Amino acid sequence: MRLATRSFLSIAFLTASAVVAQDAAETRAVSPLRKLMDESLAWNELLTSEDSAEPMTVRVVMRWANNARGSEDGLTMLYLSQGRPEAVCCVYPWDNKLIHEFDSLSRGTFVARRDGGVFWRPAKPGPVFKPVPGADAPADSPAARLRQMKTLAGQFSSTMLGWRANKSDREELRMLPQPLYRYESQRSDVLDGAVFAFVQGTDPESLLLLEAFQKGNGFEWQFAFARRTSGELEGRHKDAVVWHVPGFPEGKDPLGTHFGIGRAFDSSVNIDLEKK
Repeated sequence: MRLATRSFLSIAFLTASAVVAQDAAETRAVSPLRKLMDESLAWNELLTSEDSAEPMTVRVVMRWANNARGSEDGLTMLYLSQGRPEAVCCVYPWDNKLIHEFDSLSRGTFVARRDGGVFWRPAKPGPVFKPVPGADAPADSPAARLRQMKTLAGQFSSTMLGWRANKSDREELRMLPQPLYRYESQRSDVLDGAVFAFVQGTDPESLLLLEAFQKGNGFEWQFAFARRTSGELEGRHKDAVVWHVPGFPEGKDPLGTHFGIGRAFDSSVNIDLEKK
């Protein structure tokens, strides 16, 4: 009996030690940089219009690292209106600043505010949606539509053409098997949709949006690509190039569909970065 009790206590001690070690690891993982990144989610408000009283919902869909380009910690978030993603933002450290890099995913326009003022107001819709070639009509059930979207997403690919003139930094991007976000929106013109990511490491470099969008009295599958990097990008459906954007996009035009804004780190975060 004493032996069984001793064995039970040993197991309990080891289990408790493992929990303590896990808690300690999680505590250590919350660096000043990670804490600042999480706090920065509240810095911006996106609204469907100047008159809107309710800001869009913010959802973090991925935390990532890109050691190839020196970003050891980053996150991607979506701004949602009626369940549909209207904008995407990547947050990452660069040049002693915390960068918020936005792209419009909207079929319309919106406004973005920070510190009480409007800093970004895209003057036109973001991605260009087109029918998915050869796609069947959206299925009746949500589960069947998700299977359709995964199958359709597998027909697309994306390539990072990079920054160099000779394309020596060209790289085929890897599509994550699961969507970053799947939505059945509350809008009457959007039945269903999902956002898929093409990544370098775990860092999204381009996004693929698939939507069951209204056409006449029914719906059809439509697609659009969106950039998540300053590099030149290409998107293909099977063997056909269906999307191309040049490198080094304009990121300071408050009326553009791509916009970046940075805020300098305080001293505690600078110290943390130096330790890395």
